[in-house]
Amino acid sequence: MAEREGQKSYAMIPSIVERDIEEGLLSFINREFPISTPGFMTDRKEDKTIVDAFVDDRENLVKGPWLEIRRPFRKSEVETKEVLPLLAGDVYQIGNDFTPYKHQMAAFERLKAPEPKSTIVATGTGSGKTECFLYPILDYILHCNEEHDEKKRKGIKAIIIYPMNALANDQMKRMRALFKNYPQICYGVYNGNTEHTQSKALAEYHRTYHDEAGEPIDPAPNEIISREVMQERPPHILITNYSMLEYMMLRPKDDAVFSGAKLKFIVLDEAHIYKGATGMETSLLMRRLRARISEPDSVQYILTSATLGGPDADGDILSFAEKLCGVAFQRSGIIRSTEKRPAMEDFLDFAPALFEELQRSPDISSVLARYHADFAPGGSEGEKLYALFLHSRLFALLRKVAHQPITVAQLRQALSEICPMTNEQVISFIAVCARAEKDGANLIKPRYHFFVRALEGAYITLASPKHLFLHRKHSFTSENNKTDAAVFEAAVCTDCGRMAIVGREEGGALRPSARKGLDDLSDFYYLKDSAEDVLIDEEDCADDATNDFVICSVCGTISTEADTKFKPLCEHSESNYRKLRKIEQHKNHVARCPACGFGSFRRFYLGSEAATAVLGTELFEQLPNEEVTITSALKENQNSGRRSIFAGTAQPQQIRKKLMRQFLCFSDSRSEAAFFASYMERSYDEFLRRRGIWHIAEKYRNSGIEKVSVFQFVDELSRYFENNRSFAEWDAGENQDVGKLSAASRSNAWVAILNEMFNARRGTSLVSMGVLSFAYRRNAQVATAFQGDPYNLSSQDAIALLELLTQDAVFSGAVDAGKEYTLTAAEREYIFFTPSAKKLVLLRTGDSAKQSWISGWRGRKRPNGNYYPNSRLVRLTRALGISDDEADAILEDYWTDVFKAETEEFVLDANDFDICIGGTEGAKFYRCKKCGRVTPYNVKKHCASVKCAGMLEPCDPLKDSAMNHYARLYSSSHSEPLYIKEHTAQLAKDQQTRYQEAFVQKKINALSCSTTFEMGVDVGSLETVYMRDVPPSPSNYVQRAGRAGRAKHSAAFVMTYAKLSSHDFTYYDDPTAMISGKIKAPIFEIENEKILNRHIFAVALSSFFAQHKEVYAGDNQTVLLNEGGYELLKEYLNTQPENLRQLLLRSIPTKMHQRLGISDFGWINRLCGENGVLEIAVQDFRGTVAEMERELFACRRRHDDEAAGVWSRTLRNFRCSKDDNAGKKSLIGFLVRNNVLPKYGFPVDTVELIPDINAVGRGKALQLARDLQMAIAEYAPGAEVVADGKMYVSRYIRKMPGKNADAAWEKGFYCPKCPACGQPNFTKDPVTGSGRECVSCHTPIKRLSWRKTLEHRMGFCAEKEARPVPMRRPEHDFKTDDYYIGDPHRNLIAKQIFEVNGQALQIESTSNDSLVVIGQTDYKVCPACGYASETGIPLEHKNSRGYRCVNKEGNSAEYRLSHDFKTDVAKITLATQEAADINVMLSVLYALLEGLSREMGIERTDIKGCLFYTSVDGCMIFSVVLYDAVAGGAGHVRRIVTADGQAFQRVLAKAISVVDNCDCDSSCYRCLRNYYNQKIHDNLNRNQASAFLHQWVGNMNPLPVETIE
Repeated sequence: MAEREGQKSYAMIPSIVERDIEEGLLSFINREFPISTPGFMTDRKEDKTIVDAFVDDRENLVKGPWLEIRRPFRKSEVETKEVLPLLAGDVYQIGNDFTPYKHQMAAFERLKAPEPKSTIVATGTGSGKTECFLYPILDYILHCNEEHDEKKRKGIKAIIIYPMNALANDQMKRMRALFKNYPQICYGVYNGNTEHTQSKALAEYHRTYHDEAGEPIDPAPNEIISREVMQERPPHILITNYSMLEYMMLRPKDDAVFSGAKLKFIVLDEAHIYKGATGMETSLLMRRLRARISEPDSVQYILTSATLGGPDADGDILSFAEKLCGVAFQRSGIIRSTEKRPAMEDFLDFAPALFEELQRSPDISSVLARYHADFAPGGSEGEKLYALFLHSRLFALLRKVAHQPITVAQLRQALSEICPMTNEQVISFIAVCARAEKDGANLIKPRYHFFVRALEGAYITLASPKHLFLHRKHSFTSENNKTDAAVFEAAVCTDCGRMAIVGREEGGALRPSARKGLDDLSDFYYLKDSAEDVLIDEEDCADDATNDFVICSVCGTISTEADTKFKPLCEHSESNYRKLRKIEQHKNHVARCPACGFGSFRRFYLGSEAATAVLGTELFEQLPNEEVTITSALKENQNSGRRSIFAGTAQPQQIRKKLMRQFLCFSDSRSEAAFFASYMERSYDEFLRRRGIWHIAEKYRNSGIEKVSVFQFVDELSRYFENNRSFAEWDAGENQDVGKLSAASRSNAWVAILNEMFNARRGTSLVSMGVLSFAYRRNAQVATAFQGDPYNLSSQDAIALLELLTQDAVFSGAVDAGKEYTLTAAEREYIFFTPSAKKLVLLRTGDSAKQSWISGWRGRKRPNGNYYPNSRLVRLTRALGISDDEADAILEDYWTDVFKAETEEFVLDANDFDICIGGTEGAKFYRCKKCGRVTPYNVKKHCASVKCAGMLEPCDPLKDSAMNHYARLYSSSHSEPLYIKEHTAQLAKDQQTRYQEAFVQKKINALSCSTTFEMGVDVGSLETVYMRDVPPSPSNYVQRAGRAGRAKHSAAFVMTYAKLSSHDFTYYDDPTAMISGKIKAPIFEIENEKILNRHIFAVALSSFFAQHKEVYAGDNQTVLLNEGGYELLKEYLNTQPENLRQLLLRSIPTKMHQRLGISDFGWINRLCGENGVLEIAVQDFRGTVAEMERELFACRRRHDDEAAGVWSRTLRNFRCSKDDNAGKKSLIGFLVRNNVLPKYGFPVDTVELIPDINAVGRGKALQLARDLQMAIAEYAPGAEVVADGKMYVSRYIRKMPGKNADAAWEKGFYCPKCPACGQPNFTKDPVTGSGRECVSCHTPIKRLSWRKTLEHRMGFCAEKEARPVPMRRPEHDFKTDDYYIGDPHRNLIAKQIFEVNGQALQIESTSNDSLVVIGQTDYKVCPACGYASETGIPLEHKNSRGYRCVNKEGNSAEYRLSHDFKTDVAKITLATQEAADINVMLSVLYALLEGLSREMGIERTDIKGCLFYTSVDGCMIFSVVLYDAVAGGAGHVRRIVTADGQAFQRVLAKAISVVDNCDCDSSCYRCLRNYYNQKIHDNLNRNQASAFLHQWVGNMNPLPVETIE
């Protein structure tokens, strides 16, 4: 009897994932915000707070899961061989089992036509778009190969352009499998990883590709893998990306590849990405390519994308395609897919239990037979299920109701009309549906979508009954309209859970204030429980009542408690008053809790890193880690087929196969993606450490061991980590050095224990969960001192009292591992939140009282003789009934006789502690009846918190937490590490490829991506995608979600976190608008002069290199820079070659010829003139070389051989001339870095943060590039930038070439506020003694009102040494402001004036208009090396190359950073007096930006805005200035200006819906707020914006075009 097998994978079950994610998020919220203030507890027995009560409405935090049903594509009735006979013929078969989809056949027929027909393949993800173009290309090449003319047979026939290497690498796997059947067709990939020589390429191929046995494999004979072979013998099919196609057209030998080529096809895969700057760049590249090839009109363009839009967008799609490719497209050339919907064969009712059994059972046939439901007796399991569902009424209803995304709850409700079902049964039903298959096609392909939202704060009432809101409110009226209450923003102590309210006192009342990062000036007011409930921090010297306040819970009036004794607070009853304590804030605005003295107050914000790491952990834990194959058949002899007489009765067997848990994680920002990779990995390391402690404690508990030393516990924990390889390196495999692994395991064991000791007081610690506790061994030896007269404590009380004293010392952070292990600075910062070692001294006095890392043991006295509050004094006086002086004497005795401190500064040694194992007979724990805190230390039943009056009662927290979410996680046996790596454009290309291959080969669990993995990459069995923010558009969402669920029989799971932004919250409110929302075709205009200039330069350089190959020198910059090549280029250009002129005329759009000086070669000055981009770059290089040579000469002159050797090596490595023997640096890399060549995918105006100035130009370097506008904030001196697991700190502003001191940088002048009208001003022209006229009101502004600014056009350099990535968010919170400064030479595109409801409205659209970004930080800058700091220049500091700076006196000048740029602008002037109110107009500005983004389908980050003072009828009002974020403009904002004004009215309507459809009182992240406008959050008011905008809804009546005066 043949063996029957059923396979069952421990797959993700969406209902369980949903439940655990919800529980994990709620547990995280309660852990981060452990509310314990009386009055805010709803039920102490169940440990519930008003937060728990509020989140019972789950949609406040989570939504979904939504189920999206994808159906198979309809197959073609026409066979491939009828259309592509050579491809599918007897000789060259593509596969007998290949039956094309209907849309694929449509593509075959169109692309096979004799006349070129450009085509757009707009079919869904997984629809076989590649086959749509690849098979016709193969068929065409086979036809060419039958020609007798050799020219027709050879040369490139098709260029396939992928937008990124990750996608090209993925597609190459498919092509290799296909092309092996066609040996006469040559193909090759040409990208940044393609080696030049064949030998190097072959070695790299062997390193990358292996067979199943792990042996390297050779490339197929028809795959060209090196550049040199490709130049000699161009492939028929060239696979590349737009950047490399650019470089091929630039390189002399590569350019020859196109000469005379009979190019037939150009494929642009994932065409939807060609928008904005990338669309402009690629469009110009296509025009330049057409200008090069011999028969451009014979080329067929093929665009593919799953996300270009539906049939209603056909007009926009054709317009986009024609603009991108420069050729005509036809509506008939848009090919879309159709779904297969097999007809129902019957409508029978089956019990839900059938589908549950089918999901669990390995024997499908038996289950179906038992239910009389086997409608395909001879079929496979998939066919049996397929037939079952076509007979099922339940499936017929599913098809009816799930044509659009639907929540599981909604689906359950709909299906329950046939028979009652639970959510779990619905999911089982869907899971079995996914396994149904016939003719190679699934019946359905399900995908689940789950959404989680960030908290933007918690807002509470102080009046009873308490209420909590997650939306910003100012007041609350009860449902019966009888009770009013003020609403305040809440904060909670991270340690003890006591609450405070947050705001700013204005006009005698406490008003809401926005969180503003480092500029947050909000005040925190602690909610006092009673008069004696305050413990002031030792550093707080206030000894009066100046910080005691009273607030009215009805109206919010606030005053000092002293003032209320002399006059009433307000008209409301005193019963509504609440006592407060104002918190003195310390460094970095930390508000220390006065109740516990340890914690600090935090608002209810879920930081994106911590919250998304928790969600990522929950998701990762739910991924299946093994696959189980169940055999249920009788075993037969494999050779004879005879059953063995010894086999006995056959029993089902399980064969377990370990799986790699994997997911893709997306962030919109590359900096966010980079930091999250490090944060998530380290966060999971902490999770593993706690899991390890749990298991070792459990091991001791099960062995009956009640107590072990810390050293023993650490030893056991180290072995546990080592055996499970919990901290093995990802790329070491099983061969990692044993000693290295052992050392990593031990260091993590110590970090785990010390972290647990320091955090033992927290409610989320393993101590609070009853897993273990810590005991200082020396205490047991001296506890008898308290047991006799005069104290008479019991033995238990005496030891507990001493333990509490010792724990206070531990909680100060003065503890380490002694001689056993030394913590690194990064580990100390992780555990104790400071890289400095914490110390304990007997008494803090003098200078030590100001040192934050020093804690005092004894009490410190005030000048009046009283003691500052000290928790140890309180413990002793309360337990022993003695005076403060007596208690202080006992503390001194303890220091001397127990600690036995031999030095002034003392640190506890963790090796002097024992670990008591929870759950054993000797372990006892207690819970406070009042605050709920758990402690192992009971002194006279008093709460361990000195300022809680609660009493203790025995408890068993280990038992109580058995069902606790964290307990379930820690008790899991999975202790393998989580490997997550960054995959962004910051990485060098080879590193990107390395991580991608490691992910595909299942060596890495997760990739933290920006957009590099968004498109087309097929990762096979991947089932899970995690988005850390809502993507910019539905098309981005579809692409990212499409990475999961491509494997058969799997249900994909997509989780999205809605961060704090109006965009994210809008789609959180309506997720279906993102899951299946309307997709708009990309839009761009080819008028950006910066981009056009770079393409002009590229054409010119290509022409020059073709004639002077010696200057290109094999992509070596040395001839151009060191051997006169640049001068030769200028000579060539000055001859104004006619062939170059004609090439440019064909390559650049006609309407831009005159403006850019194509015919008269006026563009040369922008390349090689005094301020030309290449001139500046060359002089920078040569100036740096000259500076190094001077330093070298000076060293030799003073006979400093050591320094001379260093300078000589540095010079050779930088210059890389032929005589330096230091290798070569890429010429193309030099030109790209310096903004000479097109940048594809990067912003238009970029600068670099250089991690290592000595590595510039070498291939392995990071690519830290930012738009100049963003660089002011993100790369400014002091900014911390994370890339590839390291943190780089910006420190130097690079200088202009060949200039020193004050002339080293481009300068500007900035006036923050015109004295007359308030308009900020900026100019680069000198400000003379008489001052300068205001750009707005034209009033002269005196010279003293202007500040100097510095433009960072040469970029920045980082400090010499990279740092470990911390767990805190890197600092790059440098604020900037944008201002419109106008440009007299701007291009006026359109200007319209309308009368609307009796008021005048002027809208004008301009291009090449000017704005400026000003940094708000003042820097002291070294004139010699560019060292910059907010605090000043050290007398002795090093330059960016690591050598001592010549500026030894610390001389510096003060600047702010600035960057002025030109772009497209829409200026809107709404002529009404209300437009003079800055708060109203700021609100209007952000409403219009949101409206424009949503109405026009523009990504919100692509447009910005500001206000500008305008004179109207003699009054100054604010105009709204909207502009494109990309320098040079992208044509976005100009779309609001139309002759009939209707575009403005549509944007206006959308803006009004944004503000009117929100329920906050002023503004929030659902309407007007975002991360970038934090500084003005308190100024934004949606109601004011709504009232203002409604005035302008109406008929747009044109007026004569003249300026409003």
